[in-house]
Amino acid sequence: MATPVTDYKVVVRPHCALTPGAMMTVVVCIATFSLLIGIGFSVAGAWLVMPFAGLEALAIAYAFYYIHCHSADFESITIEGDTLSIEKHDYKHDSRFVCNRYWAQVFLRALPCGDQSLLLRSHGREIEFGRHFMNNNQRLQLAKQLKKRVGVIT
Repeated sequence: MATPVTDYKVVVRPHCALTPGAMMTVVVCIATFSLLIGIGFSVAGAWLVMPFAGLEALAIAYAFYYIHCHSADFESITIEGDTLSIEKHDYKHDSRFVCNRYWAQVFLRALPCGDQSLLLRSHGREIEFGRHFMNNNQRLQLAKQLKKRVGVIT
């Protein structure tokens, strides 16, 4: 049996430059620096600085934990034959939207903040793509590419 050939595939994901080990190193360095300053002020008599230095270290650790949890997020568009599928993975939530590529419509909608939203619509359902991982120029280029591949019988 032949395997299906993917006609077109786009995967967008966040840019994560740090590995988990490097993230841990950054957190430890920042927390150590902050706690050393807090200890210095505590020794000088300003003991109330120390609890806030500890809270700062916890906040930084949580921020990097949150970044790590979302480092594997992605959105993808796959066109195989007559099928268009959109998959989204967000930390603990996966979703998939599948439709006929010839019935799909591609739209760009202006948002109040000045950005644009890339939408794919089919069968009364509408799904947004690339909101968090793409800028306006990338969404515009992708919309042009998708309009060539969907909605028209070739």
